[in-house]
Amino acid sequence: MTEVHYGVIRVGDHWAIVGEHLRFGHYATQDQATAAVSRLAEQSTGVGMPVLLVVQDEDSTLPAPILLS
Repeated sequence: MTEVHYGVIRVGDHWAIVGEHLRFGHYATQDQATAAVSRLAEQSTGVGMPVLLVVQDEDSTLPAPILLS
């Protein structure tokens, strides 16, 4: 089954949402970007499409992705 991939990353002085062939948003905090990507992911999981989500830590570490379904 196809899955959707999203990430929240720091870009300079702001946070952005990234995915395959996309980057959008200009959030002041990681929490704001994470809340936005969670709402976005709900649209995919709501129709049965799994989502892999990774949220970059404040120290720039990329943890393992979380599977949302």
